[in-house]
Amino acid sequence: MKIKKIMTSILSGLFIASTLVSCGGSTSPSTSGDVVTLTYTTWGSPNELAAQTKAVEEFEKNNPNIKVKLQHIPTDYDTKLATMVAGNTAPDVALMFKTTALSWADEGKIKNISSLLAKDTEIKEDSYIDGSFIHTDKDTIIGITPCQEVFGLYYNIDAFKEAGIKLPPTKATDAWTWDEFVEVCKKLTIDQNGKNATEEGFDPENIQQYGLNMPSVYWQTFLNLNDVKYISEDGMKSNLTNPTVTDTVQKLADLCVKYHVAPSPAQAKTLPAPAVALQSKKIAMDWDGQWVQLDLANAKVNYDVGVLPKMKNNKTTLFGEVMCMFDSTKHPEEAWKFIKWMSSGEGTKDLITSGLWLPTVKSWYTDEDKIKEWVIKPGHPDGFKDAILQQALNNSVPDCNYYIKNSVKIGSIIGPALDQVWSGEKTAKEALTEVEPDVIPELKGVYTSK
Repeated sequence: MKIKKIMTSILSGLFIASTLVSCGGSTSPSTSGDVVTLTYTTWGSPNELAAQTKAVEEFEKNNPNIKVKLQHIPTDYDTKLATMVAGNTAPDVALMFKTTALSWADEGKIKNISSLLAKDTEIKEDSYIDGSFIHTDKDTIIGITPCQEVFGLYYNIDAFKEAGIKLPPTKATDAWTWDEFVEVCKKLTIDQNGKNATEEGFDPENIQQYGLNMPSVYWQTFLNLNDVKYISEDGMKSNLTNPTVTDTVQKLADLCVKYHVAPSPAQAKTLPAPAVALQSKKIAMDWDGQWVQLDLANAKVNYDVGVLPKMKNNKTTLFGEVMCMFDSTKHPEEAWKFIKWMSSGEGTKDLITSGLWLPTVKSWYTDEDKIKEWVIKPGHPDGFKDAILQQALNNSVPDCNYYIKNSVKIGSIIGPALDQVWSGEKTAKEALTEVEPDVIPELKGVYTSK
């Protein structure tokens, strides 16, 4: 999920849960008699696997008639999972990339869990953060997101102090305008002679510290800042040449090609991972998902997080992959119990307290006692509650890959065109105008929960 991000420290502590309320899975031992074995596949680093293993063990303790065989697939996950499906050895439950899950649901491979949800008295969709239940239509739910992920502006506190710049705001109401943000980036971009990007004689060819790590791979999330999508609401018409779309994409590209305050994707490949880049002041700010908090904490960076800058607004984007049940499972009731447990927050508390994951159940954002349990240092800096927690709860929208049909194919067409924008070879308007005729035939509509 950036579940895929490598955790660099050993997760410690074992959370022993004795009860689970409302939105979690049942913790009462089952009395049905026979032991049922479920197979569960997931990816992740060894430390992430250790945390998920603990969650499985606790689930088994509370459900002694259910055993879970955890299969860890650290690389080529989709390919290997597809091989299992083709060989009629699909797992009962799998953590899946949303795009894969939605595509396979269209092929009838993923079980509709709506009926299981409807008769369950412990869990309700509206008690979860928006976008946590993945729909193909109003009557079909294919899974639940076990964690949420949103974006913030992570930064090196010392870099700001050395530049004499006020630290980034943490509240949405105080967010920088885009122009203010660009000016801060300029002042934090330093060449080898110590000049910043606002000063005469600044050398953009020899930059020692970039003001920002440019997140071009997440270009769609920038459209949310301007209340626009690259397709129509029904998913059947292209908005790629909409002036607001092209202007927003150009603003992102200009950070690199015009202002030189962020490395291009090619230049970024020469930089270390974001946590190390912030620690060594190769970058001053990192526009990133909250998953980076774990690495920042373990790298002992003097860091904090601010709220994203605004265009028309400063909405952050919800990411997070989905936990699904395969249609071939012979144990849907037991698989449902396991999915509930893993999405409750209790089952994966090690991952949440570390800073890597965000919970999906709203009470973890609104109940002060619960907040004190998981919003702890070093994985959660001072600005976290306002810039991340409150934004996720009150000022976020789901990633477009939650609902755009055929998004993988569409992305494979748009991506190469945008590479020319990030490099400065073409403007956003030129590149998106050229590629739009190829995108239009691939528009198949949207998945909807309404």
